[in-house]
Amino acid sequence: MQLEQSPYLNIVPESRIREALRFMGKPPDERLTNEIAREICQRQGIKAMLTGTIASLGNHYVVTLTAANGSTGDTLATEQVEVENKEQVLKSLDKAASDLRQKMGESLASVQQFAKPLDEATTSSLEALQAFSQGNEEHHRMNEDAAIPHLKKAVELDPNFAMAWATLGVSSTNTGHDAEGVQAVKKAYELRDRTSEREKFYILAHYYTEVTIDPEKALQVYAEWRQTYPRDTTPYVNAALAYSEIGQPDKALDMASQAHRINPHDRYAYDNMAGAYEALNRFDEAKSIAEQALAEKAEGSSMHFVLTDLAYMRGDRPAYEHELELSKGTSNEPFLLLFNAAWQDAEGKVKAGHDLWQRADQVSMSVGAKDLAAEFLTVEGYINALYGYPAADARQKLSQALALSNGPDVRTLAATVFAMIGDVPQSSAMVASVQHEFPDNHFIQTVLIPQAKATQQLEKNQLAEALTTLEIVRPHELGTGPRGGGVTPIFLRGLIYLRMRDGVKAAAEFQRILDHRGAAGFAPEYPLAHLNLGRAYALQGDNAKARTAYQDFFAAWKDADPDVPVLNVGRAEYEKLK
Repeated sequence: MQLEQSPYLNIVPESRIREALRFMGKPPDERLTNEIAREICQRQGIKAMLTGTIASLGNHYVVTLTAANGSTGDTLATEQVEVENKEQVLKSLDKAASDLRQKMGESLASVQQFAKPLDEATTSSLEALQAFSQGNEEHHRMNEDAAIPHLKKAVELDPNFAMAWATLGVSSTNTGHDAEGVQAVKKAYELRDRTSEREKFYILAHYYTEVTIDPEKALQVYAEWRQTYPRDTTPYVNAALAYSEIGQPDKALDMASQAHRINPHDRYAYDNMAGAYEALNRFDEAKSIAEQALAEKAEGSSMHFVLTDLAYMRGDRPAYEHELELSKGTSNEPFLLLFNAAWQDAEGKVKAGHDLWQRADQVSMSVGAKDLAAEFLTVEGYINALYGYPAADARQKLSQALALSNGPDVRTLAATVFAMIGDVPQSSAMVASVQHEFPDNHFIQTVLIPQAKATQQLEKNQLAEALTTLEIVRPHELGTGPRGGGVTPIFLRGLIYLRMRDGVKAAAEFQRILDHRGAAGFAPEYPLAHLNLGRAYALQGDNAKARTAYQDFFAAWKDADPDVPVLNVGRAEYEKLK
């Protein structure tokens, strides 16, 4: 951890070590003896191998660090420090590591600038450091459920351990425990001066992505991080994720590809390349990247989400079922159930979708992810309203969701649904409370609240005002992931133009959704874009194109439940066109 502060040294990532062990016919957790480590150095072209010992000398301890040539085994540098007790071991490592860095060629100025004392950069508790190391290893393997208990132990042993709080926050958010994740990242942010420069970048970036949800500020941090530590893949892969979420998949692909060039076995680089290819409608390349990652055992959880998307778009139910089977009993299971439920709804099979939404809620609740369960209920309520079911159906879902969670995401999405079913006063009150309570939440203020307000204005027939309100969302449109704007604001803008009887502008919005299949994913708006494109062409008097668009909708919903209200309305409209 001390050596990772150095911009001069390039610490070899675990993925390359595991790859070498695999080629050597050894398990990925094989103990690294000096002999095995030297063979890894030779296979991977690694210049130096660092070894360390802590030996007892009476009541004292002798800490020895040695850097050896990776090819020959010759000693490059050695440092030895004697300490009186184990509590001084961490402090002794500071001086030993700093001196070793100079002997290996780093300038004194660089060492002085990037050498935060270990007890400040990490913790003064060896037990807390051990727990964090175990949790961090599981986190990097994307085993978040296994990581969280270790990370919780680390912050219990040392409540001022900033990086343990930050990693706990990220792991919690990744498993759907949003409220706990936000609180942990906030705690890390408060302690950010007790970290190394590299770790401070990590905490700042995650504060912007998890707490204020401001991807533009996070991207600024990642840019500075890359400049300081150009061989570190983290600021590249995380920037790729941020670009994906704000609808810039071309930049996401560039960042993920650069990370892949630095470390060809980085799981996150593979994940984000596949996701970017999918968002760019380059489905064959997304599938190829996914298969390559699977072959190298370098796929992360997001890779399975991409494979699920691709299975849906190909109509490959067996491939989807395979992904669901892989997720059972893991933190990914609620998300795969969500995808399956959304898949059913996107094909108009609402009854089947409802059963899966219930399963997703149950699995989420069973692991204590109440916020996630509430978000699922709110999304189901949104789909009910979108498809024209009685307002009571959506209202019931919202009531259940709000009983589970008071989170801002749940409340603002609920505000949109209340407006859709005609309850503008309730929607307005909810927006006002969230706006007041979360002034620094960029995503809430610039995406979710404007969508809710524009829906209120549409309901009140304030059409010009609704279009103006939606302009603030435009930079986030077609963004993927939970913090992306997606296609919802585009769909809403299209509905406003339909109400204004501007068929040309309405058609442009719905066609934009259809042109970005990869960014739409399981969005219920995607099939409805065909229906509303038909309505837009009908407004233009182009009945031939209108009929084709309606037929595309009916084809997408060929197996739909026969009583879905929006389907029956569409059929009646189509009969009039004929």
